Amino acid sequence: MDVYLSPTATAESPAPIVLWWHGGGLLQGGRKDVPPHFLSAPVKHSLTFISADYRLAPQFRLPAILSDCADAMKFLHTKEFQTATEGRADISRVILSGSSAGGWLALLCANGIGFDAAGLPKPPTVKGNVAIYPITDLEDPFWKTPQRPVAYLDRMIAKEEVQPFIDPADSGSRVSFITLDSPRSMFYHYMLQEAILADLLLSGTNIPPNSFSVAPFLKALTSTIVPTYILHGDADTKVHVRQSRDVVEALKELNGRVEIDYEYEEIPGVDHLFDYSPECEMEKMYKFIERVFR
Repeated sequence: MDVYLSPTATAESPAPIVLWWHGGGLLQGGRKDVPPHFLSAPVKHSLTFISADYRLAPQFRLPAILSDCADAMKFLHTKEFQTATEGRADISRVILSGSSAGGWLALLCANGIGFDAAGLPKPPTVKGNVAIYPITDLEDPFWKTPQRPVAYLDRMIAKEEVQPFIDPADSGSRVSFITLDSPRSMFYHYMLQEAILADLLLSGTNIPPNSFSVAPFLKALTSTIVPTYILHGDADTKVHVRQSRDVVEALKELNGRVEIDYEYEEIPGVDHLFDYSPECEMEKMYKFIERVFR
């Protein structure tokens, strides 16, 4: 867990927290791979920004990963965290966020989705939820239809390239993060090529993939949820924009039954990871965060 404190925060006036999880299909990535706008947020937006790792699949299945996320949330409420941050991070004001698979983790943790199925206690409550081009449903055809080759590559990926990482029993592949130049960075593309995400995340758990489907969960709700912001580009080749659109339709239905606070921003013509551009400032997202923390 990396913690970036606001330079203006004090123990008397602590800065609210955005706890963020990285993407990579829960198969790759790490806490150091942070979009520039988040790194500047402590200064520009007076926020505490936290980037947390989690163990990677398939050596660790989705229930273990959810457990890691819940542990990160609970750690914020410990004396150890308070001491390390000198009380300058406001644990009473936390928004969960994440990009791609990390956005899915944020949606699951903010709403307690999948925790019962995974046999886990619900995580602490939070003030809001910001999901950036998130995965939302393993049952979507995007994850079940092989792409040979994937749309953005001009070649097939041989199984030999990812063999050490695809084996759940490979002890050398039991990791909680990788660097961008790691050979494992091809794993996500191979997963899309072969359409095996659900198997990599849940094989051997006897948990059905729809236990972690966000839209059906929201459609069945009769109670409100925390303020939610979802952002997706309509030209995304790595997580289809339908993943977010389905959740937004469910939010609309839920809003017809109970009053909820949500915003959806769909950006035309942009692909996955667009916010890693240094010029991308995510103004609407930070306005939402500021409003929730007000």
